[in-house]
Amino acid sequence: MSGSADAQVEELRKLVALSCRILARTGCVREITGHVSARIPGTDEFVVRCRPPQDPGVEFTVSDDVKRVNLETTNDDLEGGYILPGEWPIHSEIYRARPGTSSVVHGHPRSSLICGILALPLRPVVGAYDPGMLELTVRGVPVFDNSVLISTADLGQQVVATLGDTDACMLRGHGVVAVGASVQEATVRAIKLEALADLTLGLHSVPGARPIELDEHEIKEVGGFVNNQHGSRVYAEWTFDHYRLALGDRADVLRRT
Repeated sequence: MSGSADAQVEELRKLVALSCRILARTGCVREITGHVSARIPGTDEFVVRCRPPQDPGVEFTVSDDVKRVNLETTNDDLEGGYILPGEWPIHSEIYRARPGTSSVVHGHPRSSLICGILALPLRPVVGAYDPGMLELTVRGVPVFDNSVLISTADLGQQVVATLGDTDACMLRGHGVVAVGASVQEATVRAIKLEALADLTLGLHSVPGARPIELDEHEIKEVGGFVNNQHGSRVYAEWTFDHYRLALGDRADVLRRT
């Protein structure tokens, strides 16, 4: 592999590690659970957050924890005592089925968990307040109706079927999956999904409340404004960088002893 390609992979590993830290600090992944992966452009290979022999938690992920793998990689192929996520089939089966997907996030955020358990639909009630939340409701957020670990290819394929042509789903009694055309997009989508779930719980806590949903004109206007101003890619990159700065990322001092 050329030096430029090596550098590209290294930057992708750093980006996945940063995503893990952001997701942990925003409550989208918990303790030692949750993982992020990214496709290496132009290849059938990926980088994914793997578990070290002693795991301090996703919040303390560094690039050394992000390993280069392919769809056939097993734990025996990894060095240093690292192991693949127990739910690697979430990632592998999505990548098999969706060649346009470049990143996958799996987390266990609380509000999304509750909405999935209660089967509360996430409806288009927010417009210009947060276009990222609106995007999710327009495309739909289905629920995978099984609370087991996604530890086999068959279960991973069932998650793929649940996603359909959407970019996020809730896993009942378990967590969420969000995908994107970049690490930034998948990360921000997971954060927006949790924010939307939290808002939904708030609305349902008001006795007799009947939330007003956006009409087609409002949805078109808000979505069109975002795309015309900077597009979803730039929106995701800016929002991702906001979280990096706002959370005071400490990548320069993260060292495992």
